[in-house]
Amino acid sequence: MPMLAHVPALRARRSIAAGAGRAGVACAAVAAIALLAGCGGSPTAPKQDDVFYLHGAAGSLSKDSSFEVYFPPLDAPATDRVPRRIGVGLMNGDIRMSRPMDWNVGGADYTPERRFITYQSPRQFLFSIYERIDSPEDPWPDVLKRYEADLEEQGAEILSGRAPVATANTQGRSYLVKAKIPSKPISDAFAHEILLRSPRRILLVQIVHHENVDANADEISAALQSLTVY
Repeated sequence: MPMLAHVPALRARRSIAAGAGRAGVACAAVAAIALLAGCGGSPTAPKQDDVFYLHGAAGSLSKDSSFEVYFPPLDAPATDRVPRRIGVGLMNGDIRMSRPMDWNVGGADYTPERRFITYQSPRQFLFSIYERIDSPEDPWPDVLKRYEADLEEQGAEILSGRAPVATANTQGRSYLVKAKIPSKPISDAFAHEILLRSPRRILLVQIVHHENVDANADEISAALQSLTVY
């Protein structure tokens, strides 16, 4: 998609409070997110003949409307701390990752300049990927400042920020963010938000969870470490 270098702060993202309200979450995500391993290689993007569409519990609706394509090289068996994972291609092949088989697609939109996909985990957190329309050629400090201004505009509180992170082939910065959920009584939602930069695009990964972050750290870290952006 064309990158718009001169538009104002452009966040394709859902507010944390809205995400938490949809999830009904009760615990989970990642104290260890900011400690991800260093970058890996950048293999060739999946081709159409390498994939088939997923169905049912694997997270897709039908062959014609799926937001995912299957990418077997990223399949991984279950471990003591991470469920069995399947490799998927997302956003028309621009992203691929290895995700737990029991994550379900909770929402997605591949309209240019607003692309996102959200997964709901049965372990009660949301894992979303949003494509921002900041130009990847913009200075990194400018991208971070625009994102931080977006958070401030939404009334979110940055608890910690700009921690270095890496995925399979990108680097970025991680934030821990708190927002109020307009419920009765009012409650807090927490999210790790990770800005990732590749030569072609800037992504925001948002993991919405409640305050206890220990139970699913390995699961979410494994998904992040597998994330490959083209």
